Amino acid sequence: MPVLLDGIDQFEDNAFKNDLPIPEVIDTSKHKTITLHAQEFKQFLGLYDQNGLPLDTTVWGFGTGEHSSYPGPTILAYEGQPITVNWQNQLPVEGHLLPVDTSFLDESVQQALEAGFVPITPHLHGGHTASIYDGTPDQWFTQSGPGGTGPREVGPDFVSSTYTYDNSQQAATLFYHDHTGGITRLNVYSGLAGFYILQDDNRLDLEKHNILPSGPYDLSMAIQDRAFTSDGQLYYPAFKHDQLPGTNMTVSDIVPETFYQAKGDGAPSIVPEFRGDTILVNGMAWPKLDVAAGDYEFRLLNGSDSRFYVLKVSDPNVAVHLVGTDGGLLPHAQTVIDGDGIQHNDEFIIMGPAERLELVFDFSKLHSGDTVRLENVGPLGYDFFRGVSDDGQLLGGAHPAGPNDPIGNIMQFDVNTSLKPFHAKVENGTTLARDFVDLTKDANHDGVADSASYVRNIGAFDGTDQYGRATLHLGKAEAGIVSTDLTGQSGGDFGPLAFNAPVTEKPLLGTTEQWNIFNFSQETHPIHLHLVQFQVFEKHHIDFQDTNNDGIPDDTDGDGQITYGVGSTPNYKQADIWIGNKVNLRPEEAGRHDTVGVDPHEMAAIVATFDRPGDYVWHCHILSHEDNDMMRPFTVVDPAHLV
Repeated sequence: MPVLLDGIDQFEDNAFKNDLPIPEVIDTSKHKTITLHAQEFKQFLGLYDQNGLPLDTTVWGFGTGEHSSYPGPTILAYEGQPITVNWQNQLPVEGHLLPVDTSFLDESVQQALEAGFVPITPHLHGGHTASIYDGTPDQWFTQSGPGGTGPREVGPDFVSSTYTYDNSQQAATLFYHDHTGGITRLNVYSGLAGFYILQDDNRLDLEKHNILPSGPYDLSMAIQDRAFTSDGQLYYPAFKHDQLPGTNMTVSDIVPETFYQAKGDGAPSIVPEFRGDTILVNGMAWPKLDVAAGDYEFRLLNGSDSRFYVLKVSDPNVAVHLVGTDGGLLPHAQTVIDGDGIQHNDEFIIMGPAERLELVFDFSKLHSGDTVRLENVGPLGYDFFRGVSDDGQLLGGAHPAGPNDPIGNIMQFDVNTSLKPFHAKVENGTTLARDFVDLTKDANHDGVADSASYVRNIGAFDGTDQYGRATLHLGKAEAGIVSTDLTGQSGGDFGPLAFNAPVTEKPLLGTTEQWNIFNFSQETHPIHLHLVQFQVFEKHHIDFQDTNNDGIPDDTDGDGQITYGVGSTPNYKQADIWIGNKVNLRPEEAGRHDTVGVDPHEMAAIVATFDRPGDYVWHCHILSHEDNDMMRPFTVVDPAHLV
């Protein structure tokens, strides 16, 4: 059992010692074709040994030429200007950097790994991308073989390792990351991710007129939790007696003995979720940033495996304005922390895995030498995230991190009045996305967006695999026949499905649909759709019974059919699932999104236009969930090609 680097000691001794790293920027106005290599290297992540000496960590990352970094270089792209990226896999042919559980892997991935190869498939998260360049789970490719000029092994859907991104969308904070089926969590944890910033004329005009910060006052920050061994190497619990970071628990506490009886005590197992005890920002543990007493735009990314962050600012004199979400700028800026000098309970920001927020921080009320921390009051340890009340209380009994906890701190801002301040003109209500088209209007209040030509009900379900391990699934949630057959061969309208079950979501090209996502599980899931940027229409509390705790709502009258009722007082003699009161949408849920958090006993309705044909996926973006089958395909069908 490896000895871990203690997150508490690292935080107490070394937090806010090192500067925030800023990844290299590749400006594609000058380079329409770029080559990015996935490589292994050592990097200082802000860790120190017991003698205070710095430790280097072996990581994977992307880069150009001889230099790679974690995170990888930031790609700066422009609307309507296509670019080509040659993705190259130059990782060592020595097997994976982390323990791999092969018990649920596709056979082709398993064979590649056993031969020492590591499959990768880059995905531009949030990108409006042609399906052949989307980086779906089976489009992977490995390193070249000895003396070879191309990938030695490829996935069943592989077309090319050279991708075209046509950038046919508005300015947004996107990011690229590996998406290989079954090992996404491990490849991303090793470092295979980076920012992709898309600009457009509207955004550039706002910067030109000082509405929004730009240049050195516009910074991207990837927040990730990690854990390390005592010699500073990446640690990801997998073996029976491996400690779960920040707890007294081991893997055997959450992986049933049934697994070890079948596979042996030395077999590595996937864990239901991973949470580390060390917070990195842009690959540096608890960094600091010198700021002027003015405005900055921080593009925040939650790049963690499973952790939800509930962010606060330690100094109530700092105002924070929300200007953008996953898919770009909001129609109007929203003040989420008012900076009036009083800490209000409702002043917090929620970020689920893969979500991005563009936030303007106003430090103008502060003085030289003042320090401000970006804090996290999300769940401690391995408590599930189940949402937050309007007054900032974690739901479901989760314990919040505090200001003295390692994971209760993200980074520190040090005010330096010798730096020239930038004063943005943004405030609450400032117009930002001038051409924003609202897809969520509902003139007749019937619960269906006027723009939607079709409504789908889909669901998230708890479950277990053949070894008794927690394994969640997505599936259909239409009223009708209940099916628990994960293969989908028995048909049915309601129930969980495996990733490789037949496609059930087939929107027609050019149509706008409303997807009602029902969460029947016991925790919040960040649901991500490839291809589209959707809008959150509304959320509702839902009631149902699950008396046998199988993760599937009860068919309360036993007729083999699931029925829905509407009302806040369920009557299970009349219907099995009840759609109740609306849930207040948060500021972070405005605008365009590719990922939405859906709490337990909640239905989130989203509206999207499916305007490119091809095969894509939708999935939970808790990486440990998506790797373990919480993913489904969808196909955008071109009617012209229907027989």
